[in-house]
Amino acid sequence: MDKNRLIELLESIGIKGYEAKAYLALIEVGEASAPEIASRAGIPQPRVYEILDTLLRKGLVEVKIGRPRTYKALPPNVALELYIKKYVDDIYSRAARLLEELTRLYSLGGVREREPLIWINYSIDSGLEKARRILMDMRYDGFLSADKVMLDKLYIPIAEKLSKNTKSIIGLVAIGSDVEEYVTKRFSALNRLELRLLPTGIVRMVEVDLADVMVVGENYTMHSREWELILIVNEVFYFGYWRLAKPVKEVEVKPGEEYTLTHQWLAMDIASRALKQDLNIKARIKGYETRTRRPIVVEGYVKEVIRVPEDHIRTIVIEKSSGEKIRIGGLGATLEDVEARMIEFKIE
Repeated sequence: MDKNRLIELLESIGIKGYEAKAYLALIEVGEASAPEIASRAGIPQPRVYEILDTLLRKGLVEVKIGRPRTYKALPPNVALELYIKKYVDDIYSRAARLLEELTRLYSLGGVREREPLIWINYSIDSGLEKARRILMDMRYDGFLSADKVMLDKLYIPIAEKLSKNTKSIIGLVAIGSDVEEYVTKRFSALNRLELRLLPTGIVRMVEVDLADVMVVGENYTMHSREWELILIVNEVFYFGYWRLAKPVKEVEVKPGEEYTLTHQWLAMDIASRALKQDLNIKARIKGYETRTRRPIVVEGYVKEVIRVPEDHIRTIVIEKSSGEKIRIGGLGATLEDVEARMIEFKIE
């Protein structure tokens, strides 16, 4: 390895400039006086003692007292290894203090959300870390389309979230021609997970609670809370992925189970299975009247699930205690009575 590359690597661990040059000179000659080191390393004479003193404090060299004083590099496999450990420990310590202080400032309102609420991150790792936090913070339900690489990184938060006794579920489409054995082995045991496979998907995305959406590109991630973008991603996912994908695992529906859902198409799957088992489904729907856009809450029992072959009409029929039947649609509903934003089911 050439000397310039060695200096570059030494500088990357905090042995900067003249320090790196003096250290390399001592590695090469073994033992030398300060003037000899200055001459060999190209260090100005007035600065060489200051540089050598720094290397002494870092534990990389030792000095022999005499006239003149001579310096010698300590064995790198001992001294440099100890120096690197201390250097890394110092970085972690400073980073922890910095993180604590920046988090405090952030919580005080240093960051304000302004329109448009879209963030682009050109680090895939940090973007997926944000996706992990989004999944862990999910309150109700969500969906993903993900390839094997993304699933590897998100398996733990998905498993941890679904292992808790929540009332929600996740819809997952695993995309790629080589993922079936992998997802079947790793994800099939997870409770409250709807799993499907699609061999040709190209768009990787995460959405939870109709509140947070993330699209994962080749070298960037895009996170948003913009309502219009959430609507678009929902349509893309449902019609381009969910409907076309092969079902692998369904959420088991049984008496006593409760669900809180923001995605009406997930609620329809749950309701359809319960009705086929002749189970009762007590429902509470929060949303908007489609004609007036006024907020509304509907309570009753699910009596029917209507889905036309093209899936452009998807309706849950609720019968109130008065006998009145209310038609519940999903996002953008116009033909139904209510556009649902939150659906609570209790299976009886």
